[in-house]
Amino acid sequence: MSDRRSIHGIWLIERLTGRNLISKAYTGVSIDMDLIAPFLSATFTFIDKASNEELTTIDTETNRYVWESSEHLLLVMVVSKAARLGHMRFILQYALNEFLRNEVPDDVDVESMLKKWTGAPSTFKKFGSFVNELVEQFETTDEALVAGKSMDCLEVYNHLFRAIYKAKISKSTMKKLTKRVKEMAEPLFERYLCLNQVVFDETGVEILGIDIYNVQYKLLRECLEEMLRIITVAAKELLSAKAFNDMIFEHAMPYVKRDLSRLQTYAILDDVIRYLF
Repeated sequence: MSDRRSIHGIWLIERLTGRNLISKAYTGVSIDMDLIAPFLSATFTFIDKASNEELTTIDTETNRYVWESSEHLLLVMVVSKAARLGHMRFILQYALNEFLRNEVPDDVDVESMLKKWTGAPSTFKKFGSFVNELVEQFETTDEALVAGKSMDCLEVYNHLFRAIYKAKISKSTMKKLTKRVKEMAEPLFERYLCLNQVVFDETGVEILGIDIYNVQYKLLRECLEEMLRIITVAAKELLSAKAFNDMIFEHAMPYVKRDLSRLQTYAILDDVIRYLF
């Protein structure tokens, strides 16, 4: 495999059967992409069952396999060891979310869709093209370093938003929280067009759908800081003091400790202290 690329190959696999929905090789991969898919699925399942832990990476002598999973699917990349793991995981999360949004019909769930799938490789041709474009954008863009910064920021803020939504509150309060957040964010939609790609629903605020290649890093950073401020203000309005403080100590602070380096690198730690604490 060439050392000049970060991403060497990618698979989308059905977890239960190991069937390969798509596979893409971007360098001289010396393995059969279809044959290895069941092995990757079996390895993930073995680790999950044997150790009750979810497999995220496996290192070989020269490369690294990175896993991202949902209940029924696995998305796996083989990348160079020099590739930044956070960026690779972001691409996997972004692509998996894209598949679930656009390839699964509204009137069926993923499991039902996969049961009806005949195995024809052309079924997910459009998604395969999307994956190619996503990978090539990351590998070839002149703004690769900026794209990496954008990925990092999006991932960090996504973790912070999810931490807030892990507060112990009722479903009705959760819905009120999201409704309030969307109301407060509406004045920002004209300035930050990327907010139109954000999903507001009963589970929270999903920002991983933002296309980082079509928004300036400075605007993205400003937008995410404003969203953190808004979500925090709304949470303080609707949550009891105990629920808010419990969320801080049980979810927000543990994440901040784990990812302190990136929070400091992108000066996000200042936002956390200013709004959450």
